[in-house]
Amino acid sequence: LHLSCPRTHVPCRDGTECVAQEYMCDGEKDCADGSDEDRCAQLCNTPGKNNSSYPCGLGSCLNASLVCDSRQDCANGSDEGGNCSVPCQRSCAHLCYPSPQGPRCSCDPGYRLAEDGLSCMDIDECTERGEGACTQTCINAPGSYSCGCLPGYLLEPDGRVCKLTGPEPMLLVAVQSEVLSRGLRSGHEEVLLATDKDRVVFSLDYDLVERKVFWMDLATESIRWQDFDLGKKGTLVKGVRSDCIAVDWLGRNLYWTDGAAGQVLATRLGAAWRGVPEYTVVMDGDLDQPHSLVLQPLAGLLYWSEVGSHPRLMEATMDGSRRHVLLAQGLGWPTALAVDLPTWRIFWLDEKLGSIGSARLDGTSVKVLQLSWVQSPFAAAVCEEQLYWSERKAWSVQQVDKASGKNRTVLLKRHGQPHGLQLCPVVAMLTHAFFAGTNGCAKSNGGCAQLCLPNP
Repeated sequence: LHLSCPRTHVPCRDGTECVAQEYMCDGEKDCADGSDEDRCAQLCNTPGKNNSSYPCGLGSCLNASLVCDSRQDCANGSDEGGNCSVPCQRSCAHLCYPSPQGPRCSCDPGYRLAEDGLSCMDIDECTERGEGACTQTCINAPGSYSCGCLPGYLLEPDGRVCKLTGPEPMLLVAVQSEVLSRGLRSGHEEVLLATDKDRVVFSLDYDLVERKVFWMDLATESIRWQDFDLGKKGTLVKGVRSDCIAVDWLGRNLYWTDGAAGQVLATRLGAAWRGVPEYTVVMDGDLDQPHSLVLQPLAGLLYWSEVGSHPRLMEATMDGSRRHVLLAQGLGWPTALAVDLPTWRIFWLDEKLGSIGSARLDGTSVKVLQLSWVQSPFAAAVCEEQLYWSERKAWSVQQVDKASGKNRTVLLKRHGQPHGLQLCPVVAMLTHAFFAGTNGCAKSNGGCAQLCLPNP
């Protein structure tokens, strides 16, 4: 039986599974037969690669300083004998070491041997290692590099990972008729909101300015809200059905998708239900079942997924203009979206393909990881190095390393399906504050008497 792998994956030697290209030669066996770590030693002594290692064969490398030291360090003894006694007389730019094949040049850490086998070139770790070098900002230097963090983050002792400072980041989760909060450091859980038992809190979002949570109530086909401080509650709009709502806390609007009608709509956050719907259609016509929706308020941008016959990821300004396709290939049903501004990437979970994907916000640098436990994702969020999502079939909220898809953890499991998922506003405020753009509705409602839609 021939195994067909996506273009971002490679088959294991036994033909039973595919693994992501990022997993090859990463020091961890991901194929059941371990073939993703085989033949990695060929990378040890190839021009253009880092040449401080000597290939022992059998899939292992040896530090060059241990070659020809009269002690057999390679299991097959290939690091001794031969031409080890030939003196180093080559014009090496950095270092020369003896080997059974004769003298060879090597380079200091942070450099690699050039094609001439003599000179050394600086390794741009920021470019070559990408997100593996630093979790946020990376600055290359001759022979080395350094990592930095955005405002509101602090560099960990490992010199690579950035962690949020200040209050503990929190995750808001809708489970059946309740909204829970969970501390991402302490694991502390608390019920913030409980509606009638016969109602389901579907999609939700949070207004960090007035500390209100908004949610889609499928039973009454309405978008409702509750104030966390004062306990007040109300109805924003009725007569709507939506898979996803999103709050523009700066422009003071709420957006939602209507997949059946093929529309994205919006209303004022301060609207009050008076028997007549007060909202506007922001986009319609050529939308193919819009589903998940995320906003970037300070930049005045919105992103959404479409799950119809031609699935795609889209971007537009918040007034619905300047629409363009971010991605239209390699998608099945991208049902959950999340934007990670520190890395300038958008993440999605694909229910049909059972995968987690990400791309830069310009649609480039696409990465897809096939993960068997992605079955029925509904909503997603990114915080620091973790991707969180609600999994309806498993009745749980799960997390994985956002870059590798490894280290999966079940964060929360309840008797009931989880739906909406949002990060605490502390995270949103910090990241949005750094990536400031132009939201023309932020001051005096943009001079509008009623609804103002940003067009940066």
